[in-house]
Amino acid sequence: MSVHNCSYAGYLLVHFIGEQPDGEQVYFSYSEDGLHWKDLNAGLPVLRSELGEKGVRDPFLVRSPKEDKFYLIATDLRIANGKGWSAAANEGSRDMIIWESADLVNWSSPWAVTLGVPGAGCVWAPEAIYDEAADEFLVFWASATQEPQENERKQKIYSARTRDFRSFTASEKYIERENHIIDTTIIANNGTYYRFSKDETTKNIRVEKGTSLEKDSFSNLHVPVLEELLGVEGPQIFKLGDREEWCLIVDRFAEGKGYLPLLTSDLESGEFRVLPEGSFDLGKTKKRHGGVLPITAAECSRLLAAFGDGHQVLPGQFADPDLVKFGDRYYLYPTTDGFTGWSGTQFHAFSSDDMRIWRDEGVILDLATEDVPWAVGSAWAPAIASKGGKYYYYFCGKMKSGESAIGVAVAETPEGPFRAQPQPLITMEQTKRLGIAMGQAIDPSVYFEDDGTAYLLFGNAHPAIVQLGEDMVTVIEDTMRNLVGLHDFREAVTVLKRGGQYHFTWSCDDTGSEDYHVNYGTAEHLYGPVTYRYPVLLKNKEKDMLGTAHHSILQEPGTDKYWIAYHRFVTPLTRFTQGKGYHREVCIDPLTFGEDGLMQQVQL
Repeated sequence: MSVHNCSYAGYLLVHFIGEQPDGEQVYFSYSEDGLHWKDLNAGLPVLRSELGEKGVRDPFLVRSPKEDKFYLIATDLRIANGKGWSAAANEGSRDMIIWESADLVNWSSPWAVTLGVPGAGCVWAPEAIYDEAADEFLVFWASATQEPQENERKQKIYSARTRDFRSFTASEKYIERENHIIDTTIIANNGTYYRFSKDETTKNIRVEKGTSLEKDSFSNLHVPVLEELLGVEGPQIFKLGDREEWCLIVDRFAEGKGYLPLLTSDLESGEFRVLPEGSFDLGKTKKRHGGVLPITAAECSRLLAAFGDGHQVLPGQFADPDLVKFGDRYYLYPTTDGFTGWSGTQFHAFSSDDMRIWRDEGVILDLATEDVPWAVGSAWAPAIASKGGKYYYYFCGKMKSGESAIGVAVAETPEGPFRAQPQPLITMEQTKRLGIAMGQAIDPSVYFEDDGTAYLLFGNAHPAIVQLGEDMVTVIEDTMRNLVGLHDFREAVTVLKRGGQYHFTWSCDDTGSEDYHVNYGTAEHLYGPVTYRYPVLLKNKEKDMLGTAHHSILQEPGTDKYWIAYHRFVTPLTRFTQGKGYHREVCIDPLTFGEDGLMQQVQL
């Protein structure tokens, strides 16, 4: 399937960082909203060129709609070599450096194509746009040339066409103005092409629109804010998500401030608004002239797995992850996050064969539909268990009364379809009737005793445990008890057995607090009492890992290897200034036991 018409879930920015020794290579940054970026690959180059000048600037990424592949093109230039700008402009490399990839992670070796016309200086800032009418790419760049009738060299935009980025048509002049022109970028929308270029004399961005990509089809578009914004270059424009809004970023080279985003909801209007400082975040490294590509959720997942921080595994906003393994496949069942007051209604399942790259299996239950007769919303904190070839999915939902309850749904496969039981499994009315202290009936986790007996642990403000019926969809009420000894308990209690001991973990503080964390204790018996030990998962402020809790623990079947899945506040932390407790993302880390048989603190 081509991803040409898929919905996009994030953005990849390819860029260089400046004239320092390693700065003129290809760096990757990732964003989920197009405005707040995180550096990938620990802020190190992802691609390097050893061809030509042994460095590249102004990288640009284009999706090939028919081949399901990507091409990355860049200027063959390394100013850090010390030859200077004049040499680059007048007798620089006439090559463009090119890479290709099928997945944005694994890249070919680069190759060079000579595109600059004879006598030209550098092939500056090459870009490409797919021309649907001609079924080929238009590639364009700036070069300084001096024609017979000219008294001096002048920067103009040249172009060539290609289908494979290996063979190109002859280069020809594409745009010439009275002034020098460089840094052209083009975006298509509803049959119109919008062309943004830097006027190298006035140092601002000029805009044109055209009905085709032919050089003579363009006319000027008046965009006052860009005409008045001086000292900028390297314009890049991309559509934001599934809404009618576009983001233009320009490099504030004159002030050395990096990119500035501007937004418009109507390209035709020429009305852009400059975003105020503090409403965007370009990451830790200063980004110079690059290209932005909207990417799918699957592409986001691959990039995070290959170049992420080693913690986050799911792109997007999810929380309270339940991590399990069925057969030879791993599954994650989280809360869908990002809704004010935790008001989401849908549950997704994710699967993976390596615990790195996760596939969204889609919505498995929706509490806003007839899927769950007793619930009206607030789909929180699920857990899943398998027994007798069936899959039992325990989840939280709010009843019409406004009280939370725990329900259960059954499926033949881990991906569903799940059919919810008509009534909840655990309610506040029930805990009251049974004399069980309880804040909210939420946060189920499942534990199987050695003999196959299943138990459900749950609770908020007070932890509780109950034996599940043989059918896994009922509880044996007279086995319900509160657990004692869980120091500072808030919610999300889990248990596992190792070395003849029961190892309990639970979340403390509030999910909206950066200090939300996981405590640990042990017990001789499943029903306790629990001896509190110490916290096993705490924030790491230096790494921007805050609110790290509401977890599950997976024992790799048949081994002594363990993994902890949990959530943290969405990063970069600047993206949401309030309500961080319902803007969370899912992470997985290894969990180990020491020689004393006790769980060791997770090293973030």
